[in-house]
Amino acid sequence: MGLDQVRLNAIIDGEHSFYGSQRTEVRVDRRFNLGTRDFLATQVQPNMRVLDVGCGSGGTLLRLSSRIASGLGVDNDPEHIRMADEALRESGAKNVEFRQLDFLEDGGDLEPESFDLAFTERGPIGFGGHGMRLALRALKPNGLLFCEMIGNLHHQEAAALFGTGQPRYRMTRSLDEARVAMERNGVDIRLAAEIVQKRCYPDVYEWLRFQCSIWAWLGVPLPTPDDPRLALFAERNTIDSGEIETTHHVVWVAGVKADHTSGSEIFHHT
Repeated sequence: MGLDQVRLNAIIDGEHSFYGSQRTEVRVDRRFNLGTRDFLATQVQPNMRVLDVGCGSGGTLLRLSSRIASGLGVDNDPEHIRMADEALRESGAKNVEFRQLDFLEDGGDLEPESFDLAFTERGPIGFGGHGMRLALRALKPNGLLFCEMIGNLHHQEAAALFGTGQPRYRMTRSLDEARVAMERNGVDIRLAAEIVQKRCYPDVYEWLRFQCSIWAWLGVPLPTPDDPRLALFAERNTIDSGEIETTHHVVWVAGVKADHTSGSEIFHHT
């Protein structure tokens, strides 16, 4: 499959970051996939104080803002906090705050037992027992902990040809490993699931635009326009519609901070 070297070069030479790159065109197959934001929106209640660890650009916490009493989003990247604050101003929400904080280093500075729900989307709570213990410290007794972590099948099509790179942090990636980590830290597990989603890009160029942002975040060198793996990737992953199909795989594990005095309903269905 011959690829347009000029288009490839223009994409690869562009500016790439996880949140700041140009938004790509993608079709998401959402069958049997509620989505993290939609799921969390069914779990929060108007009296809750919510902590978003690794908040990124703040989209999830802002989505929840109209359903909760208050929320705090923390992230160690000042650019993420800048984007989150900008989104906050645009939203008009008055009950949400974003703060630059290295959770693994300074999460202990948060007021203990002050949040009803702590959650992370591929963020520091999922980096190991230390992050979970810090999150549990911030939770009230019987508080809720939700972790979304990258699964082993995530972007498997790209990994097969380009490798996975070395992530900045070692993240828990298997469901069993995540469950054990939570249970060892005193969480009463209420939810454990693998969420697999298919995402389709109109062509290899649009996929590459997205993938470059991932490689930039991981610190992986970008391929050159004449890298034969790009054409091979397109050949392997083009489906009948002509789109490029990829796998998005995350692990969800959630539960309740150990407390033997309450049996209230947690992680309910609506």
